[in-house]
Amino acid sequence: NQAEFHYDLALALNDVGQSQRVIPELEQAVKLNPQFARAWYNLGLARSGHGDADGALAALLRAESADPNDPRIPYARATVLARQGNLTAARAAAQRALKLNPDFTAATDLLRQIKVQQ
Repeated sequence: NQAEFHYDLALALNDVGQSQRVIPELEQAVKLNPQFARAWYNLGLARSGHGDADGALAALLRAESADPNDPRIPYARATVLARQGNLTAARAAAQRALKLNPDFTAATDLLRQIKVQQ
């Protein structure tokens, strides 16, 4: 599976600190398999880590579309939105994560932080 190869390579590159090579490998993975939710998710995280909030949100939305049952995806989206100052959308994304997993402590904590900021 070539998409899986590029995904695994991206994770390995990240582990050894070659972050500049991670995004192209993840982009290749999702090009080869547009329904590869974990690759879209990691692409969103990588783009966010490189300051590309819009690209991160686009990737995370694709991840959520491919796997609507993974609470980590809307939570990641919530964190990006919160950093952008879009607290209303961040709250909605965090609530979505909690709907999928009511015990998701990080999402609960983020909601508390958002409430304090408002």
